[in-house]
Amino acid sequence: MPEFELKFQVPSGRVDAVAAAVRRGAVEEQRLQARYFDTGEQALAAKRIALRLRKEGRRWVQTAKAPGAHAFERLEHEVPLPTGAAPQLDLARHAGEPVGDCLREALGDDPAVLECYLETDITRLSRTVTAGGSSVEIALDRGELRAHGRVQRVQEIEFELKEGSAAALVELAGRWCEKHGLWLDPLSKSDAGRRLAQGETQPPAVRPEPPKLQQRTGTGFAGALLRAGLQQALGNAREFGAGAGSDEHVHQLRVGLRRVRTVLRELDALGDLASVQEQVGPALDALFQVLGQHRDRATLVPALEREVLAAGGPPLAWRPALPDLGAAVRAAPVQAAWLQLLAAAHRLEQAPQEGAPPLATTRRLVRKRLRKLHARVLQEGVRFETLDEPARHSVRKRLKRLRYLAELSQALFPDRAVDSFVGELKALQDALGLYQDEVVGGELMREHAAEEPAAWFAVGWLAGREPLLAKQCARACRRLKKVDVFWD
Repeated sequence: MPEFELKFQVPSGRVDAVAAAVRRGAVEEQRLQARYFDTGEQALAAKRIALRLRKEGRRWVQTAKAPGAHAFERLEHEVPLPTGAAPQLDLARHAGEPVGDCLREALGDDPAVLECYLETDITRLSRTVTAGGSSVEIALDRGELRAHGRVQRVQEIEFELKEGSAAALVELAGRWCEKHGLWLDPLSKSDAGRRLAQGETQPPAVRPEPPKLQQRTGTGFAGALLRAGLQQALGNAREFGAGAGSDEHVHQLRVGLRRVRTVLRELDALGDLASVQEQVGPALDALFQVLGQHRDRATLVPALEREVLAAGGPPLAWRPALPDLGAAVRAAPVQAAWLQLLAAAHRLEQAPQEGAPPLATTRRLVRKRLRKLHARVLQEGVRFETLDEPARHSVRKRLKRLRYLAELSQALFPDRAVDSFVGELKALQDALGLYQDEVVGGELMREHAAEEPAAWFAVGWLAGREPLLAKQCARACRRLKKVDVFWD
C-alpha cells in the first residue's frame, strides 16, 4: 500500500528536547536492527527500490519499498517472518503486490545474487497522535548506519500518515519544525547507506527529470509539475542542510526553484496556486537571493577576474565572503515553505477528477500563457538597447519563465517540437545571461574598489562592454522572431 511520510533531521542540540516531546503520551521504544540488500550492480538502487530484513523486537520482518506517486509517497509491503525463523530473503513474499512487480522489473525473472550492503542499529521512540482528525505516527530514530567499516550517526524524526489527511500531517510536522529546528531530508536510510558504502561524500546534483503525463486532469498535471520541481529543489537543498553541496548543487537548486515558481505563477488557475505563491513567495525569494549571492561570489567573480586579467587589467585576489547556505535552507520560513508546497502538490494530485479542468482546457491555458510570454519577450527584447536596467532585467526573467514553462509543458505538446524551440532559445539565453553577469559583476567590482582601487579597471572595462552586449541581446531576440513556435 502507498505510505506518506516526511523525514526530518534533528539538530544535535535539540535531540533531548525532541525526545521529551515524543514522550508526552503513550510511547513505544524498540531496537531495530536491519540489513539492506541490492545486487553488486545496484539494480534496485537504479529503480529507487529498498529491500530489507529488519529485526523488530524478537521477530524479523521483510520489507520492500518502491517509488509511489510522488517524492514523499512510497509503495510498501511488509511480511513478518515466523517467530524464531532464520532471517533469509525470499522475494516470493512480495508476489502479487505492486512493490513485488517493481522488484521483478528491476531484477528480472531470474534475480541476481543479492548482497547486504548496509546494516543499521536504531533505537526508535514512537507514539501515534491525532491531528486534524488524522492519525499520525511520530518516530524518533537514534543510532548508526554501518557499511564497509564506515559508521554514520542517525538522529532523525519521521511523521508517517496512518489514516486521514496528508495536509494534517504536514501541518503537524510544520509545528514541530518551528519549535525544534527540524529540517526536511528526502534522503532515505537505504540511500544514505549506499552513499556510506561507496564512500561518497559529495553526491552529484539532482537534475530535472522530464515531466510525465500520468494525470487525466489539469489539476493533477499541475500537481505533478509542482512535485517534480520540488523533488529537484529538495534533493539539492538537503546537501547544504547536511553541510555539503557544491556550485552545481547551487545551480540545480536555483533551477528547481525556478520550475516551482513558474508553476505557481503561470498555472495558478489550475488549483488556487496564487494563494500558495502568496504564502511561500517571501521565503523562496529570500532563499533565491542568498543562492544568487553565493553563485555571484563563488563563480562569477573568479571568472570575471580571469577575463579582466586577459584583457590587460591588473591582477585581483578578491575572494568575497560566501553566505551560509546551510543556515539558509534550514531556516524555519524555508522549511515552512517546503511543507506548504508539498501539501499543495499532494492536494492537486489527489483532487477528484470530477469537475477538474480536462487536459484540453489545460493545453489551452498553457498555450495562452506561452503566447503571452513569447510576445512580451519579443516586443521588449528587440529594443533591448533602448530599455533601462529594470526593464532589461524583466526581459531576462520573462525569458526564463518562457523556457521553463515550455519545458514543463512537454507532456502536452509534441516532444521534438518543444525540444527544438527550447534549443532555439539558447542563443538569446546566452546573450542575456552574459549581459546580466557583467552588470552584476560591475556592481560587485564597484563595491570592492573602495578596498582595492585596482578593481576600478574592471569597472571601466565592464562598462565599456555594455553597449556591445546590449546590441547582441537585441540581435538574438530579432533572430528568435523567426523561430517557429510549437503551441500554434
